[in-house]
Amino acid sequence: MNFPYDRSFKLDPVMTDRRTTPPSPGAEPAPTRRKKRQAASFELAPLKPEDADDTTQNRAYRALKAAVLGGAFYPGTTVTLAKLSEMLGTSEMPVREALKRLTAEGAFEAAPNRSARIPVLSPLVVRQLLDLRVDLESKAAALAAEHVSKRHLDQLTALDAAMAKALDQHELPQYVALNMEFHFLIYRLADNEPLLSLIEALWLRMAPVVAATLALQRNADAQFDEAGRAHHGNIIKAFLAQNAAAAAEEIRADLLHPGNFIHYFDDSAPGGTKSAG
Repeated sequence: MNFPYDRSFKLDPVMTDRRTTPPSPGAEPAPTRRKKRQAASFELAPLKPEDADDTTQNRAYRALKAAVLGGAFYPGTTVTLAKLSEMLGTSEMPVREALKRLTAEGAFEAAPNRSARIPVLSPLVVRQLLDLRVDLESKAAALAAEHVSKRHLDQLTALDAAMAKALDQHELPQYVALNMEFHFLIYRLADNEPLLSLIEALWLRMAPVVAATLALQRNADAQFDEAGRAHHGNIIKAFLAQNAAAAAEEIRADLLHPGNFIHYFDDSAPGGTKSAG
């Protein structure tokens, strides 16, 4: 299976800045009204000409899929055929077909006026998806321990260093994209295509939630305490020791770190479907 690691998307730093300007002293208070959810800003790079041997529909599909997995969209983000076509530098037909495929996979849902939307998942569904991720991804890590080489360890170490730099510089959207690359390098090493496909399907639904929760600095502070920052390094150490059980356990610890999604769950009403964004 060809996984889309071509980075055919760009992350807009304004995704992390949701602040509003306070009213000036003495100003008339604005009337109370229901606050609309703000869609995440995003930008997609044009389709690469070197991939021209493939169909435009497949290239658009891979580009959009990579963008979802890399955290370019938040729950509730609405995209239009016209805007996506303009960004990708193609006509609407291949984009429409790509969105149909991704909608069938759960990454988008149909919306009016020639548009699609990233689903807003309830806390219950997020918990269910996370449980499945823990089971499948820990298994993939154990399998990967049998195939990891020095080159792979060097790649994982470089990605871990890049993630640490992104955190230090508060580039949280960049961290989300690097985190996806780190994890899927491991899962490809498992050399189990059915397992990889299942993990990818879960990430397609979860990635926007991860991106949105990390976009608020308070969530990042909870997740990236000293223990949270150590998880990826511990995964690499387990691979270095060729310890499959330890690799599986470290993946579980990474996914179940106490800071993960804590504000998403806490801020959501029981049984509600409040967006993490």
